Amino acid sequence: MARVRLLPKILAHKIAAGEIVERPASVVKELLENALDAEATSVQVKADLGGQRLISIRDDGIGMSPEDARLAFEHHATSKLATFEDLSCINTLGFRGEALPAIASISRLRLRTVEPVEDGAQMAPGTEVRYEGGELRDTRQISWPQGTEVEVRDLFFNVPVRRKFLKTTSTELSHISRQITHYALAHPEVEFVFHHGGRTLLEAPAVKTLKERVFQVMGDSFLSHLVPVDYQKEGVRVHGLASLPHEQRSNASSQFLFVNRRMVRDRVIAHAIHLSYRDLIPSRTYPVVLLFLEIDPQQIDVNVHPAKTEIRFKDSHSVHTAVYHGIEEALLKSSRNLQSVARDVPASFLRSSEAVSGAATSMSSPASPLFSVPTSTNPHAFSPRHLGGQFLSSPLLAKETLSSDPHLQNIPETYHLSPTPVVLGQFVESFIVAADREGVLLIDQHVAHERILYDRALRTFQEGQTWPVQRLLEPVTLELTSQQKSVMDELLDELNANGFVVDWFGDSTAVIRGVPAIASNCDGRKLLQEILDRFQDADSPSLPGENGIKRRREKIAISLSCRAAIKINTPLTAEKIQWLLDELFTCENPYTCPHGRPIILRVNIEDVLRGFKRI
Repeated sequence: MARVRLLPKILAHKIAAGEIVERPASVVKELLENALDAEATSVQVKADLGGQRLISIRDDGIGMSPEDARLAFEHHATSKLATFEDLSCINTLGFRGEALPAIASISRLRLRTVEPVEDGAQMAPGTEVRYEGGELRDTRQISWPQGTEVEVRDLFFNVPVRRKFLKTTSTELSHISRQITHYALAHPEVEFVFHHGGRTLLEAPAVKTLKERVFQVMGDSFLSHLVPVDYQKEGVRVHGLASLPHEQRSNASSQFLFVNRRMVRDRVIAHAIHLSYRDLIPSRTYPVVLLFLEIDPQQIDVNVHPAKTEIRFKDSHSVHTAVYHGIEEALLKSSRNLQSVARDVPASFLRSSEAVSGAATSMSSPASPLFSVPTSTNPHAFSPRHLGGQFLSSPLLAKETLSSDPHLQNIPETYHLSPTPVVLGQFVESFIVAADREGVLLIDQHVAHERILYDRALRTFQEGQTWPVQRLLEPVTLELTSQQKSVMDELLDELNANGFVVDWFGDSTAVIRGVPAIASNCDGRKLLQEILDRFQDADSPSLPGENGIKRRREKIAISLSCRAAIKINTPLTAEKIQWLLDELFTCENPYTCPHGRPIILRVNIEDVLRGFKRI
């Protein structure tokens, strides 16, 4: 009996559609690319329920004849390729002819279009084609003014498994907004309008320059922190905008990369960007970049992924070099002073004997102390010399042992030392140095305080309480991107229930009148922006019901605790240091911060003895 069988046509089409249409944003991407390839000058996008209920994209492009409208739903039917040689020189966004049949097989789709006519000629009748679950339902003539409209309803209605794995409405909407934002930035000469559920999330009339489009989409404050990039070498031109080092994000959602105006995700470009900022920003933060690469189409392969978001370069080294040097040159040319940006200390400096003597000199210099003994405002409070005297001056000698090596006769014992950490001082005004019976501890004061505030916030939530509000003397406003607006719609009530006083101020602006009291010293704009960015992260889970509320509150608590925590390069009094240690070790997990970074580095006594060749 034969085991291999030919799949039914409808089932095969559903399987193939899964490679192209991962979520509603995939539909938006494919239809936007079709509209732009049709030379549209205006694109109107509508969505409802995060694209699950409705996606509608209308353009004023060249449209289709009745025959083309019917043929467009056949697999591999396209107007963009004719011969095999065309595949090596693709200048259009779409080329496979798979998008429309794939979308039609998993939705209820209606296409309305009209063939363009010459000036003065009589208007041709339009064409309407309706598909449901991959089956043609109707084709008829209609009156249609110009261009094409594709309306997609009930996405994945016949593929419940795929529908089950979709995220919440705000998450799916954030993905859609990101797709539209990408293409709006890549095509400033095209008008983009995006409505969701009766609310306008993006309205960007056609403009002439990228800066004007960034101003429309991202706002003036976003644009003010960017510098122009324009570099060309070995057939690769890199242009666009890149952020100054002080403008950072917690994820890569503000990196927009294009190759020949095609939105891409590429490791070569991402690595070059990371390398450009390696010594300028912390390792776990991301710069803001809008980069456009122009390269000979024959030097790239776009036919490597069903979604066409990944490409291959024939000469990846030249691309990497151009991106790296382009951003580096832009930062150096900037009129801002970049010398104040912190850089990593080379490892060779830490290992050299000259560095040790230099560090000793610095310790004695009042202008730049590497290690300091904190002073107390209370004359009866502890000092390292008082509580930890045995660490500084007491002879901690063990019983003499029989050995030919005289250095092994004096081994310090620790049984009589305090089992709780004793503070010795503060290192470079950023790390607390302490010791206990097990060894020496280095504690990052910022992440230690962050863990304390985070745990306190979670306890507040569990007890059903809310944070007290600190009203701002003057309200501040934050211009929101389309992605941030979609997140704001869902989070607004949650924010206002937990210490914020935030409201809409127009269609694209939030006004902040109050922040949680624990974050009273923070910049309200940056705090809210960080929270919104954290929620629009593509990798963040979105859960319904009580679990979703709990997860949202945890994310808000992470942002608040990070912003409100004591910063590095901050001198602390003895009382403050002791309070930090006491509170830290009452936390459920005193060893990692909410982001997963370590709080404590320990050097065990065995390691010290082994390092000095005593054991």
